[in-house]
Amino acid sequence: MKNFLLLLSIPAILISGGLKNSLIKSKKENRPVMVLVTAEHCKYCAKMKKYTLSNPDVKANLEGFIFTKVDKNSLDAQKYLPYTRYTPTVYFISPKFHVVNTVKGYLNAYDFNMWIDDTRKKLGMGTLSHIAKTDTIESYVKPEKDSIWMYDIASAIDFANQTDKNIMIFVGSTKSKWSKKMETTTLKDKNIIKKLDKFVWVKLNHGDKDAKTYGINPKHVPVVYFMRADMSNIATAKGYYKSKDFEKWIKYAKSKI
Repeated sequence: MKNFLLLLSIPAILISGGLKNSLIKSKKENRPVMVLVTAEHCKYCAKMKKYTLSNPDVKANLEGFIFTKVDKNSLDAQKYLPYTRYTPTVYFISPKFHVVNTVKGYLNAYDFNMWIDDTRKKLGMGTLSHIAKTDTIESYVKPEKDSIWMYDIASAIDFANQTDKNIMIFVGSTKSKWSKKMETTTLKDKNIIKKLDKFVWVKLNHGDKDAKTYGINPKHVPVVYFMRADMSNIATAKGYYKSKDFEKWIKYAKSKI
């Protein structure tokens, strides 16, 4: 995610509400801010706060951060944060008002801790040891320079229904060189991104437990699922595809919508 520079030319007196107080305190105390951006009727915002942010391991890892919550449609969010499409979204902001990391969608405590760790490293803060994950699957949902992906199906469904979009789910694995190649070449192609602008992009790790509840459990990866917001299948592209070949799948999927 490209770093954003916020508020440097804006007098502090012009910033209002909880976000104002948190940012002023951040600069004064030289502590980073974690901003949780929510929306009305966003059930996964409530889930994020209830389960992930109340997790003891996460709370310990957030020591030294200032926490604030803001509605995505509020004046503060619209004026002083990058444009927020998805909720929940979490922004980690440095005391110099740089957005260090952006996390979109609901994540469990283990995966969210990876983003906190990455933020702490970027800010020169010490990292902490964590409770071990309950399974042995190496996570494919890790911090990266990216602004397109969401990382859980439930949040994607919620957003797709709000915006009348469909869903594209990319399932990959850290152990699959073809997953990485497709992600770093085909899915980085500007033409592909443009053709998929009416889809919510979701990236999942092969073997994801939540994905299995939606019937997404491919034997091999990479696999791309084109889905409607109600999670009915439009098309499934199995294997690695170069951009020109993948465009054919996009065209086919759109013809079925």
